[in-house]
This record gives sequence, C-alpha cells and structure tokens, in this order.
Amino acid sequence: MQIINSLNELNIQDKTSIALGNFDGLHVGHRKIMEYAINSAKESGLKSLCFTFSNHPFNFIMQREADDPHAIKLICSEDEKIRLIEEMGFDILVNLPFDEHIMTMKADDFFNDVMLGKLNAGCVSVGFNYSYGARAGGNAETLRKECGDAGIKVNIHDAVRVEDKIVSSTLIREMISIGNMELIARYLGRPYAFKGTVTHGKRLGSAMGIPTVNIPAPSDIMLPPNGVYFSRIIIDGREYKSVSNLGTRPTVDDKTDKTIETNIFDYDTHAYGKDVTIYFDHFSRGEVKFASKEELFSQIAKDCEKALEYHKKR
Repeated sequence: MQIINSLNELNIQDKTSIALGNFDGLHVGHRKIMEYAINSAKESGLKSLCFTFSNHPFNFIMQREADDPHAIKLICSEDEKIRLIEEMGFDILVNLPFDEHIMTMKADDFFNDVMLGKLNAGCVSVGFNYSYGARAGGNAETLRKECGDAGIKVNIHDAVRVEDKIVSSTLIREMISIGNMELIARYLGRPYAFKGTVTHGKRLGSAMGIPTVNIPAPSDIMLPPNGVYFSRIIIDGREYKSVSNLGTRPTVDDKTDKTIETNIFDYDTHAYGKDVTIYFDHFSRGEVKFASKEELFSQIAKDCEKALEYHKKR
C-alpha cells in the first residue's frame, strides 16, 4: 500500500475509487464505506484510495494536545489504523495532518483542487454524516451534486445499526468508558486491543508462578475503567489466554501512570522488549487497593481462576 502524508505529494495519475472520512476507530460503519470503495475499484479497474487524517480535527481546532485530558482520545493508535487500512486491501492511503490549510479550505476548493485535481476521483464513498470544507461548508448532499455534475459515481451510506443502536465513534467511546468490552467488539468488528513493548514490572505474578508482562497504558488512547479484564495476548505471533490489570497498582505503587499488567497462562519464558498485542475481552472487576500484598496475591489467584473458566467457555 502506498502511503502519502502530505498534500504537496499528492498527484495521482490513475483514476481512483475513494473512501472519504476521519475513520476514527475503523468501526463497522466505517468499514462499510471503505469496503464499497475497494469493491468499486475492483469492478471498474480503478485504484482504491482511503483519504483520512492522521490527527483528530477536533483536537486541532480546539488546540488540544494528544495527552490533554480534554482532548478526544483515539479508539485505536495511528499505527493500528494504518495496519487495518492496509489489511482491508487499499492501494493508496492518503493520511494527512488536519492543519490550518485544510481547516480553512472552502468546500468547492476541496472538491475541485483536491478530489478532482490531486486524487483523480472516479468514484466516491462517504457516510451519511460526512462534511468537508471550512466550517463544514459541504456535506453528503452537496458532494452528491458536485460528483453528479462532474460525472463521478458517488455512494452515500446509511448509518449501520447494531442492536438498534447507530454505531458511531461517540457511542464506542461511551462503551469504553463503562468497560462493555463485548459490545465494543461488536461495534468495532474486532476485539478492543492494546499494542506495546514489554517493560520490566514488579514481577508479582512471577512470584506466584504465573508469568507476567507489563506495557505502559497509552496516554492518547481512550481507556476503559481501571480494573481486571479477561484477556488474550499475542507474543511472537502466538496467542495465549491471560488476565490483565489496567491501572496504577495502588497496593504496591504510589505512582499515577497507568500500566497494563498481564498474567499469562501456559507461557514459560520472558517477553521483555517484545512487541505484544493484548485483547480485552471482558471486564471482571474494578481496581482495588488491598491492605497487604497477601490479600492482593489471594485476589490475583481468584482472578486467574475466573479467567480460566471464562476462556474455557469461549
């Protein structure tokens, strides 16, 4: 997949079938828009192209850094977003920073200069609530008219519903905030996950005979509640059943930085320095500060028992 990160680099010669959107999280509604663009490209002999932003427009407009507590948090990391787009089969990813130039560009200029002039659009796929141009001067219906006048095929997709709820990034963030991992997985079309590099921790699980790995919790990602999750972990391409604690480990630490500490079943080596992916499948309980390490160890043992029972039933 060709990746273009600058408007100045854009000069695509082949006709393209474009999926347009912020695509924050790549949930099932986003994927419908994107799959249409890919399929139309195959049917019409076009190049499939995904046009999106590398940062969240709201955060740029409100001048909020990624680690600002009031910033909109990502549903998946930028690297994960790029990987998922590539796995879908796009030929080209245009992944631009949303900046002052983009923010102040008039809707007509975006259509004529970018979509026609730089992206060479032959087919366009967007969601029902798509907007573009300065102050959202263009929307799905104005895009339909402009595409019609230019002889470009356009498809505006209706909202996707799961259990009578319209799937949106806002809804997914609400579910993340309460730890409903099962519904999040249905809205995303994949399990909620974290990626990270394993660092050294307190080795509390190892002291109990259960191998543990620790990764820092990302500050720019929307995090579920602190607590214990039944999980799975991918190490060196292999999946292991596990149980994970997200939080500050108040019984043994006085720090405020959050970590993900994962106890792994049927794993007998260390993973320090390895890149891992941890899937959060089910929220079991909130984080608790215990009176002693002994009480903590006792609870960890119970959490492991419950996690093993959960995994047996999957």
